[in-house]
Amino acid sequence: MAALSRLFYVTSGLDQANAFETWRAVISPLFEPRPCLRGGKTPTGSAFGVIIGDLVVAKVAFNAQDFVRDDQRVAATPDHLLLHLYVTGGFNGTVTRQQTTIGPGKVALIDLAHSVATRAFASRTVCLVVPRKLLSGVHLDGLKPRLDPLRNDLLAAHILSLQERSAQLTSDDVASTVAKTADFLRCLLAPAAPGALEPLRETDDTILALTEALIRENLASPDLSPDWLARKLDVSRATLYRLFADRGGIMRYVRERRLLAVQAALSDPLDTRKLSRLAADLGFTSEAHFSRTFRTRFGVTASAYRQAQIDASAMIQLTSPAVVQQWWRTVAT
Repeated sequence: MAALSRLFYVTSGLDQANAFETWRAVISPLFEPRPCLRGGKTPTGSAFGVIIGDLVVAKVAFNAQDFVRDDQRVAATPDHLLLHLYVTGGFNGTVTRQQTTIGPGKVALIDLAHSVATRAFASRTVCLVVPRKLLSGVHLDGLKPRLDPLRNDLLAAHILSLQERSAQLTSDDVASTVAKTADFLRCLLAPAAPGALEPLRETDDTILALTEALIRENLASPDLSPDWLARKLDVSRATLYRLFADRGGIMRYVRERRLLAVQAALSDPLDTRKLSRLAADLGFTSEAHFSRTFRTRFGVTASAYRQAQIDASAMIQLTSPAVVQQWWRTVAT
């Protein structure tokens, strides 16, 4: 069970020239980063991600800048699909052959077979890069840069779930993870006639995905309960109890999500919150309760787990941007 290749490129702390060159090298298969205005801030950013076979999922943070993908870059690099969820920030510009605006909570569907010209605000994002070959049967020529609200929310939930799980995946998980993601995307991106999505809203899979996303977004809320979730989702408590029966019940699932969210945060070199802040942000009643619960679940203290991840990332940080550029080339074959 070999660990998967991680991408760890953090430019904070570097001098301006090195920060720009590192950032530029990392994203060069996709875009050329440019200052927003003459004399504007030098474009920089950081990325932490995992290569999952033919997929890349990564958390990315960057300052305000322009992203340009011209015809020369289109011709020189594979035409993957970039699914870019903006947690904060957003952009205005042209992607997938249309002028569009993307804000927090929205996923931009960026077809890299076409040129891109956007002006982005300072943003925190999660991106999923998918080779075109995994989406056979989907009419990508008719793809639009934004989905309807329901499918946007389902896609955002999938991307966040995959990113959260990615640091714990091993080589044994790759084939099933890629296959499930490809199946999900082929279904999600299939053309839908007006009104055709309404039955989808009522399916168990949709309700479950949206419930999981709502839980993930509200782990610190004191209101998080079966009654609160049922009201937010406009479903009955009986429906929620049925859907979460094989997960040990809703509140047990909430406790597990809190622990997995902590584990993901401690695995993320871009997340520098103190343990006390992390515990509060994710809904634990006290730091002592958080410490006991984490050690019971994972067999190690939270501080020791974080240190192990820092040590691993320090080795990974030596990885050249050529790693992601090599992936870009090889998955197209």
